[in-house]
Amino acid sequence: MYKQKAFVFLNGIFNFSQKKILTIVESCENKLIIAVDGGADILYEAGIVPDVIIGDLDSISEQVFNNFRDNDRVKVVKFPVEKDKTDSELAVDYCRENGIKEILIFAALGGRIDQELGNINLLEYIADFNIEGRIIEENLEIGIITDKKIFKDNSGDELSLIPQTDSVDAVYISGCKYNVENQCFIRSRTRGISNEIIEKEAKVEVGIGILIYILRKGS
Repeated sequence: MYKQKAFVFLNGIFNFSQKKILTIVESCENKLIIAVDGGADILYEAGIVPDVIIGDLDSISEQVFNNFRDNDRVKVVKFPVEKDKTDSELAVDYCRENGIKEILIFAALGGRIDQELGNINLLEYIADFNIEGRIIEENLEIGIITDKKIFKDNSGDELSLIPQTDSVDAVYISGCKYNVENQCFIRSRTRGISNEIIEKEAKVEVGIGILIYILRKGS
């Protein structure tokens, strides 16, 4: 039976406590845990055993690699260092090929800016296959809106909307401090930055185009 949800750990900044990440991962039974190269070190420190380690393995520590390699539960998928895809994209491909319906990506930010932007752009690649993808940080969530997104119980949180396409037409926002009806957002402009959810339920609808949303937890 295919697993429905994948927890993918990259090699960026990881700011979850061990208790919280264990709670998040253990709350899902039908899951696939993927360590992307040096992301295996994060899992090792958290006391989590991955199902798969994937990448060119140039950033995983020797101690962690040897520990997981000797575990029969762990599958190692190694790629050459010189390739046309990042290890992160290879992990997404692995999820897609294994029937995953939702991908939660951790430690995707806070490192190299090129890798960070690449990881955010991968959310569109994930959405192209009708898979839900989100980047998850301690107080931050990043995702893609291609038609409609409902935010529940997020009152007080900051919501920013950034066009991923040149323009995004027929944008509707409700439940926020700044609501709009049938507006156009332009990628080179900053109109969607720093809105605030003020109701129990907020909704963003898109007619044509793609929005990146950044949800930042309120204090």
